[in-house]
Amino acid sequence: MRFICIAAMALVFHSCQRKNIVQISEGNKPAHSDASGNPMLLGMHKKEDLQQLPYAAWFDKNYTDYTMDSVTANQLRPLVKNKKFEIFMGTWCGDSKREVPRMFKLLEYAGVQPSQIKMIMVDNHDSTYKQSPGYEEKGKAIHRVPDLIVYSGKKEINRIVEYPVISLEQDLLAILQAAPYQPNYKGAAYLLQLTKANNSNVVIKDSINLAYILKTLVKNSAEINSLGYVWMAAGETGKAMLAFQLNAMLFPKEASVYDSLGEINLKLNNKEAAKKYYNKVIGLQPGNENAEKMLRRLN
Repeated sequence: MRFICIAAMALVFHSCQRKNIVQISEGNKPAHSDASGNPMLLGMHKKEDLQQLPYAAWFDKNYTDYTMDSVTANQLRPLVKNKKFEIFMGTWCGDSKREVPRMFKLLEYAGVQPSQIKMIMVDNHDSTYKQSPGYEEKGKAIHRVPDLIVYSGKKEINRIVEYPVISLEQDLLAILQAAPYQPNYKGAAYLLQLTKANNSNVVIKDSINLAYILKTLVKNSAEINSLGYVWMAAGETGKAMLAFQLNAMLFPKEASVYDSLGEINLKLNNKEAAKKYYNKVIGLQPGNENAEKMLRRLN
């Protein structure tokens, strides 16, 4: 009966192209629609859920197509015992679609059992950006997905953020051997650690020196911008404001950084500040539709 239901729902998807498909996965967790209207999984799920349509279309292909570095992968076998692996991902995320099937293939090859893996699906709507219904991401600094976190007991050893620095095999081997390893997005990681240790109001007073440090760590404006939206969705508006202000200091000629400042100021009902930033967007990018719409709303 379960097989018939899943097959029927897959048929509805392909024949009717409906945006909101109710799929029942293991544990009776319903699917939802992402910000683009496509089917999306949320919360705790297992690999088998990704092997159902429509997710199987990309999961099975990327799993099969991935060619492992078996020499390095074989070195993982004695190291994965008694370790736990936590994967945060989004079925709406291109990086997750590419990397998560590869992660599963590698972990399985290395002898990791399903009971050692926990997978959590996060949202991409503005108000719940990179959050799960059970808030399993809380306190874990999830600002990019996929995020593969490796634990020894309850202690995090290290993690692979969004994509490997060298390769999944070599990155995971370095983590399990406790070798020096710095995941991607060093600037966001630095800011996360700094705000965890200090009040964001204190940190922003030293924003000029902080921006100078971040300039050596951040590759592009998307890194800190993404972190700002994660904080904003979580209701941490002080931290989000800090992130967006620092981003404007780092990338003063990019319209997108002022668009984010306009958005958070509007959210905080700072209308004059929001106008100022949306006007800066227009100055840098004449004809920007979102900025023009926001200015009409504010005038």
